[in-house]
Amino acid sequence: MVNYRMYRQRRRRTPAEEVANTDDLLTEILKRLPTKTLLQYKLVSKQWLSLISSPHFSISHTRFLQKEGFLKPSALFLDVIYRQPPTKFMFLPFNSATKQLPLFDFMNAPYLKIMQSCTGLLLCISGYGNPSYFICNPVIKKFKAISFPRHLTLDYQLVGVNLAFDPLKSPYYKIISVWQEALLEKDEENNCLRYMSSNFSIDIYSSKTDSWSVSKIKFTSNRDIKFDHAVLLNGSIYWDSTDRESLYFDVEKECLMPMPMPKLRRRYSGFRYFGESGGYLHLVVGRRPVYYLIFRIFEMLVDRSGWFPKYRIDLEVEMLKLNIIPHYDGYDLLWFAFHSDEDGGDSMVALIKCGLKLVYNFKDEELKVLVGCPKAEKYQHDYDRFRGCPYFETLSCV
Repeated sequence: MVNYRMYRQRRRRTPAEEVANTDDLLTEILKRLPTKTLLQYKLVSKQWLSLISSPHFSISHTRFLQKEGFLKPSALFLDVIYRQPPTKFMFLPFNSATKQLPLFDFMNAPYLKIMQSCTGLLLCISGYGNPSYFICNPVIKKFKAISFPRHLTLDYQLVGVNLAFDPLKSPYYKIISVWQEALLEKDEENNCLRYMSSNFSIDIYSSKTDSWSVSKIKFTSNRDIKFDHAVLLNGSIYWDSTDRESLYFDVEKECLMPMPMPKLRRRYSGFRYFGESGGYLHLVVGRRPVYYLIFRIFEMLVDRSGWFPKYRIDLEVEMLKLNIIPHYDGYDLLWFAFHSDEDGGDSMVALIKCGLKLVYNFKDEELKVLVGCPKAEKYQHDYDRFRGCPYFETLSCV
């Protein structure tokens, strides 16, 4: 009589079984697959679910995509507040495979706004007055609420929260919160007046230690710096400023450095877009009045010593070439983005109140009008609309 237990023990494993039962080999294979495929493969078995969900695999997968040049944004969020149900963001797809983006219903927030995007992790804000901040990854539907070491008081006011995450440098992220000192002063009638001083303090959170370093850096500045609008590039956080000079923060060295801003003519004050594309920092400014649709694009030098004018584009002229007749009352700019495509060419995208979505490619010097434009009334009418947050599909943990 055949002993089936002994038979199974003696039977040699197939190469596929050997790989499936060796986590190291399986990891090397799986980390080469796209993120969407890995999400489906979680259902194969408990072993695969455990492996793909582990923090070690998530960072290995993200680093592999980065090193091989596969980690590119598949879409741009239009970071406007959307209310439930459902919390659904408008987006601009970069490829035909991106049909839809994940819902943010897992956060159970009444409404949400994306403030910053860092290689798959998003910094989000929800609420008015005393808002809540979150770090989330909508791909894996995980989030973490940020608890600050101190609350808004009469002494300090929170003026900026920034996220720094670069998987190639570290599997952990940092949060930089900027606080401005608020002072009380009595006038001649003994009324207490509250005003903001030029004194600032920076707290730094590390996900590695899950703790804050309070008042890590103190500094004084009289510049008009937008600490709530940060761009992470090559290990440093950059802040936009309408002044002659701004600041940037070296995340690894934890130090502040000055940064000059482009010299602009007064007429170029219609709006500003400050962001990173193709590994470079860009500032796009629009001419007043806004319906002129004339833009200047500046790029920061690699040594951070200054900026140079890279492009100038008049969309009205380009539209006339396509026989699109301008109607100035409907040409209020609602949303704008500047990015580099896979071929290394620079492109800009503009969403206009009259319902046009325009894409201009500087490499081909070609203007395209996209169909299926989202309804314009869903956009907030403020200058925060001129920001596009890239959407990366990663397994990065929060």
